[in-house]
Order: sequence, then structure tokens, then C-alpha cells
Amino acid sequence: MSEIDSLYQASIDALTPCEKVSRMVELFNWSREFLGRQVREENPDASLERVKLLVAMRMYGQEPGMKKLLEGALENVPN
Repeated sequence: MSEIDSLYQASIDALTPCEKVSRMVELFNWSREFLGRQVREENPDASLERVKLLVAMRMYGQEPGMKKLLEGALENVPN
């Protein structure tokens, strides 16, 4: 492990459980917003509801049950 990795791990280990959860939520929200910007760029005319479903598809579409559910929802949402 490099010195940078060791310092990073030490800083993570020093966080309280609440701080770790808070950091996780921040990273999740950042990821969702990042994907939202990509989806919006690729689908500039899509409705907000459609963009949300397309983001969910990118995040959860690997799971067959969720993919089927999202595909069904996308069929019923106007562009």
C-alpha cells in the first residue's frame, strides 16, 4: 500500500459511523447527479421523469428484476 493509500485509509478509519454514512450519501448523490447530467446531454428533450428513469436504469439496470421494472416504466413515460 502506498503512503497516500495509507493516509487515506487512516482518515477514513478516523471517521465516526455517522460521518461515514454522511460521506456515503454525498458520494451517492454526486454519482446520481453525474449520471443525470450525462443522460440529459444524451437526451436533451427528455422529460424530467424520463431522465430520472434513465438514471435509475444506469444505476440499477444490471439487476434483471429492476431492469424489467424500469423498462416497463419507461414505456409509459412520454419523452
